[in-house]
Amino acid sequence: MHYKKSFFYSHGKLLLTGEYVILFGALGVALPTVKGQLLTVIENKDTSSILHWKSYDKNHNIWFEAIFRLPYLEIFYNTEKNIAIRLRNLLLKSKKIKKKFLKESLSIYVNTYLQFSIDWGLGSSSTLINNIAKWANINPFELLDNENFPGSGYDIACVSISKPIIYKYYDTMPFYIPINFNPPFKNKLFFLHLNKKQNTTKCINLFRYNNIPNKKIIESISFITWKVLFCKKLNEFEELLLNHEKIISKILNLPTIKEIYFPDYLGLVKSLGAWGGDFVLISFRKGMKKYFSKKGFNTIISFDKMIF
Repeated sequence: MHYKKSFFYSHGKLLLTGEYVILFGALGVALPTVKGQLLTVIENKDTSSILHWKSYDKNHNIWFEAIFRLPYLEIFYNTEKNIAIRLRNLLLKSKKIKKKFLKESLSIYVNTYLQFSIDWGLGSSSTLINNIAKWANINPFELLDNENFPGSGYDIACVSISKPIIYKYYDTMPFYIPINFNPPFKNKLFFLHLNKKQNTTKCINLFRYNNIPNKKIIESISFITWKVLFCKKLNEFEELLLNHEKIISKILNLPTIKEIYFPDYLGLVKSLGAWGGDFVLISFRKGMKKYFSKKGFNTIISFDKMIF
């Protein structure tokens, strides 16, 4: 039996600055995470013409499985219909871009392995899209569909090059450059998981229809983004991101995460991406772990263990 085995990997991502207003042209900084998603493909040359897909979580348990008939990817079997349909659409779009992708007379076995919890919000979708694009040898941005993936695309940019980036979304076009982000005070920065995963698509759609930031707001966030990159002192970094939180809070007409959960914490608490869930960035203060543990938050990850 002739077969070909391939491996594709993408790091996850976190958005440090620019959440929401990045959709309107504000500069943002995105950081790749240590943990990501692996995709393995085994292609057998035979006449069964199927694609058997299995998705594993970080504990190596199957959380999704589907079987498609090639070459038209009819869904023969699935454990979650909505996921199967979304996956089929991604594969069909890849096939439309690359005509020779997923040919008939092949038996294909695909496994995906998440290295982080699916509720961590580090990019289970963006890493999947990028891995499929690598497999099909196409541009990952071509797989984005504005109707199904209404975001700016910063996540695709970040996971596709696995480097910190400065990102600008202008007139539906992504512009980004890799940067070095290695603040001297990074040993004082940590990531706290709130265990309240947000639906990014829903949050973005609500923002787009209810909030249109003016030019001054966009310029203010872009200015903060630039300043953050050159910070040498923790207190300056904290002040900049505190101002960032205040600006976004005013636009959304929502209190900050710190105001809701941690009003008496003396350090920084900064939302990362969609407000209200997933991870927040915190800065060290004496008794930090005890403080958050008392409030029921026990997942705290250091900068070096989180950021690639």
